[in-house]
Amino acid sequence: MTDFTTLACPSCGAKIQILPGSNRYKCDYCGSEHYLEAASGFTAPAPTTRRDLIPVPSGVVVKENELGLRITRRWFSLKYIPLAFFCVAWDSFLIFWYSMAFSTEAPWIMICFPIAHLAVGVGLTYYVITGFFNRTILEVTPGKMQLWHEPLPWAGEVKMDTSDLKQLYSKEKSSRGEHGTSYSYELWMVSKDGRSKKLLSGLDSPEVPLYIEQQIESWLHIPDMPVAGELAH
Repeated sequence: MTDFTTLACPSCGAKIQILPGSNRYKCDYCGSEHYLEAASGFTAPAPTTRRDLIPVPSGVVVKENELGLRITRRWFSLKYIPLAFFCVAWDSFLIFWYSMAFSTEAPWIMICFPIAHLAVGVGLTYYVITGFFNRTILEVTPGKMQLWHEPLPWAGEVKMDTSDLKQLYSKEKSSRGEHGTSYSYELWMVSKDGRSKKLLSGLDSPEVPLYIEQQIESWLHIPDMPVAGELAH
């Protein structure tokens, strides 16, 4: 029989249950996320099992020495190929439309009407190009952790002191569409003050965030503690 510790959510007062070994939880009633500190009077039991090692996923390269850890992940996957054909068709139509509009004395509505389609085309085309050429680099040294994307600019750069890093964990994200439920995976961090921050998202394989989590925690000698809602190894 599994033992639980019952607490009350500080935000809404709803009762919540914490599994042994958990020091972070999310209230199922109001959705608030909380982190259990020692001052709360709750001491999470230490995990008793050792997690299996994750093999190096495809597209990930690791370089490690006594000075630091460098993890490089290439973005490309097969999903970008059909998207590339879609972009070609979409952009070709827009080029044809505007070439007709500007080569004749077309009314202003003919120029303004596809503005939203043009914005979608530009954004999707840039997304596909980055998917073919970009990579994510995560560097860890005894004092700093940095994450950035190159060669094309992309949001999500991270710079922080490793002394502020308390835990890493992986999450699964599901979304429902016309063709069923699809899944993607994310890598998150917890800082010493209990705040969570997303480092990577939109990953096709659970092995990628789990492997990166394992490598960083191992190199920085961070004990791997269970986190509520994390992806199971």
